[in-house]
Amino acid sequence: MVSRRNYLTIAMMFVILLFMFQFTGVMKEQLSEYESNEYADDTTTSFQRSDAFLAEQTSADACEVIYVGEAGGAEESVVKTWCSYRKRTFFCSSSLALLDSLQDDALQVLVVDGSKVTSEEEVAVLRREAQMGVTVIFATLPQSSVIREYRDLRELLGIRAVIADEIPLAGMHLFSGFLLGGEEIYEVTELGEEERQDMNPSVPWYTTGAGTKTYMVGTLSDETIEQTVDNEIRAQYAGMEEEAAKNSLLPAILWRNSVDTAKIFCVNGDYLADISAVGILDAMMGETYDYDIYPVINAQNLVIADLPTFVSENEEEMQKRYSQSAQAVYQEIVWPSLTSIASRTGAKMTCMMTPQFTYTDEEEPDGENVTYYLKRLKEEHAEAGLSADSMEGIPLSEKIKQDQTFWQTYAPSYRFLSLYADGVKSIGEKSALPAEIRTVALGSGASGQAVGYLNENVTLQPSTSSGIRHTFLDDFKVKCMETALGYSNITLDFYSVTYPEGDEDSWEKMSKKIAANLGTYWKAYEAFDATTLTESDVRIRRFLALDYKQQRAGNVITLSLEHREDAAWFLLRLHGEKVTEVAGGIFEEIEDGVYLILAEEDEVSVEVQTGETWQYQDGGKRGDGT
Repeated sequence: MVSRRNYLTIAMMFVILLFMFQFTGVMKEQLSEYESNEYADDTTTSFQRSDAFLAEQTSADACEVIYVGEAGGAEESVVKTWCSYRKRTFFCSSSLALLDSLQDDALQVLVVDGSKVTSEEEVAVLRREAQMGVTVIFATLPQSSVIREYRDLRELLGIRAVIADEIPLAGMHLFSGFLLGGEEIYEVTELGEEERQDMNPSVPWYTTGAGTKTYMVGTLSDETIEQTVDNEIRAQYAGMEEEAAKNSLLPAILWRNSVDTAKIFCVNGDYLADISAVGILDAMMGETYDYDIYPVINAQNLVIADLPTFVSENEEEMQKRYSQSAQAVYQEIVWPSLTSIASRTGAKMTCMMTPQFTYTDEEEPDGENVTYYLKRLKEEHAEAGLSADSMEGIPLSEKIKQDQTFWQTYAPSYRFLSLYADGVKSIGEKSALPAEIRTVALGSGASGQAVGYLNENVTLQPSTSSGIRHTFLDDFKVKCMETALGYSNITLDFYSVTYPEGDEDSWEKMSKKIAANLGTYWKAYEAFDATTLTESDVRIRRFLALDYKQQRAGNVITLSLEHREDAAWFLLRLHGEKVTEVAGGIFEEIEDGVYLILAEEDEVSVEVQTGETWQYQDGGKRGDGT
């Protein structure tokens, strides 16, 4: 039997516990500024487009990078963007003849459209440049007929044999050490992977010779090899083991040849036509020099487009699928599982909200749940932005005007600093953007757009992945963008949840794909920071405004930064060496031989430890490797 004294003690303890829990909840409600954007004041910078380093056309004589090809093409745009990111001067010429008139030795990298190489004289020009130490990159290769005709061209490219003018591939094999993220075989090996295969084109079948290094090959079925390779070619590999001979015969896609001290890089396909190819160019530089260091953004975004909804749209379909309204589906089903996924993967969400999709009906949005979502976003250290999407495709200026009353009523103190649009055209005129918008996130309709500026004051952040559908080519592009910028902008578009077109649009199936994809394909990039759009916006501005110089003396690499504002990040790639100390910053090894350097001062010194096989002479590194 409990005595009266013990009973009173127990009762008092319950009262105290009840008070503590109630008090905690009340204080959390009072002290947490749910209706304010926590990133609005913490992520400010004065940098604008006019402060950015933009690689505009300059004098060819003083140019570090020259692209020989047609101006305005996809490859030219990629090279020019890469020069802006790398802080290098750029020039475009439609002919190799320009190289005969150069008066300066500033040229470091020559990128060539293979269609511009049609004669022995042009091959001789490229060999001369290579012998002078210029890195030559074939953005596309000459026609296979031209390669067959000119032996000097095959030697320059490092091509041993032209087996077929065109061969259908089973997939691709990307080797480790080139792009961040490691080795990957892009070939269907399991049931259900067929929908992911979009890296099996038909390409000319070239095999590479001695002195080359291959980074990616096409894969072939045993039947294709058996039917295509003749006895004369087989005889060249007679002394090799069967599996080694087979691997040597595979069509080369990305490879490097050496001419004296210079490198010749070859791309068999159109991989340099997509903006993600800036990562391929960076990887090539990492394979050109003894070490390579360059700035990156260091930002990993997770954009939730068109979530939540504040009106019960498509009511009949929602009731049929979930037996609930769209508002209830998002609040009770979607939101809990979404926050769980973000928590498990360490991602930061930016939710791009729209009051409604349909503006021609009579139903008005109900904002009673706005506070609920702003609270949940605050608790998750997430951010809210605006969405430009609508079913009718009304002009952005009209949509913003209609939405303004809603936000002023239900979120008067919240500063929306980001806006989501499916493509650049849907953004419309500059005046349509709300005055406080700092950055625009683009959806899948903006393929080919580069991270940069929309106008003088607003940055552009294109989607790098849908997060739901992740094909082999999507994965390859993600590796490229992470290599170039340490940047990812995963965009989950929830429009299809409200307006599903099939069973694949059900949240149950979508959530499983999202969780699996985020937990698998981005795990290799966990060293980079999770950010909201406003956080990545300020990092992009600082990245584009930054300028730097680097030099090496012995075991010390020195970075001298200009226009640095707060932190700046660099990727350092080494061969057979390790970083031991960084003065003026900190470092982290994110892959074998790849380091993320945080520069905290304008002068940064990186000390490296030399491998046993390396010797230094006149500031350069030479050793056993090629």
